[in-house]
Amino acid sequence: MKYALAVGSLLALIFISSISEPSWAQGENLSLGRFVGIGVRFLPNALMPVGPSDVDPALGTALTGQYWVSDLLALEMGGWLSGFSDTFNPRSFTSLSGGLLLKLSDTPQDDLYLAGRAISVQSVYRSYCCIYREGEPVSPNERIMPPYPWPSYESRTSTLAFEVTAGIERSWSSQLTTNFEFGFVYAQTTITNLPPPGEPPPGEPVPLPKPETIAATSFGITLHISVNFYLPRK
Repeated sequence: MKYALAVGSLLALIFISSISEPSWAQGENLSLGRFVGIGVRFLPNALMPVGPSDVDPALGTALTGQYWVSDLLALEMGGWLSGFSDTFNPRSFTSLSGGLLLKLSDTPQDDLYLAGRAISVQSVYRSYCCIYREGEPVSPNERIMPPYPWPSYESRTSTLAFEVTAGIERSWSSQLTTNFEFGFVYAQTTITNLPPPGEPPPGEPVPLPKPETIAATSFGITLHISVNFYLPRK
């Protein structure tokens, strides 16, 4: 909790100092007239862990799109898709999020806002075993695999999270901004370990594992840094 208070106090000081600068008091309001925006939101590894937290850092990474209903309210959608595969271990990761942004103050260059988001993360990991058979040596110390990969392990992870953050947006121009957010996230995660499909190969007395499901919840601190590019209303 002391980490949360420290970061919250830092945000407040940055915001107060920014709106008190006389150089921006008479300047153009760079955030007016926005229509749509695209950006990227991420959590730098250098900022983790800020405090005790079991929250998956992957929940804070996404490509984002925004639609500004008005100068103070925006709809946000985000997502991230990745995959990796080698000879025996393919895996995939998908993240989708949606939420609202509400500005609490609107100054020429620095704005304070609240954001609420729902995040869904799905990941799949498979591992293929190498079933060796006696009497098929490639070399004196090696054996060859059968001509088929037999899936020995599959894990599916599903996470549903809700986060509420407070943020400061710095407008460098009417199109380009950087954002810093601090808040809290609650997540429910389910991990399902699946048995391999079908039966093991003939002559291989390998027992099939049973399905196993593990559920967990987490609540912790989250930090985001984002860069956004906006198009103005015509």
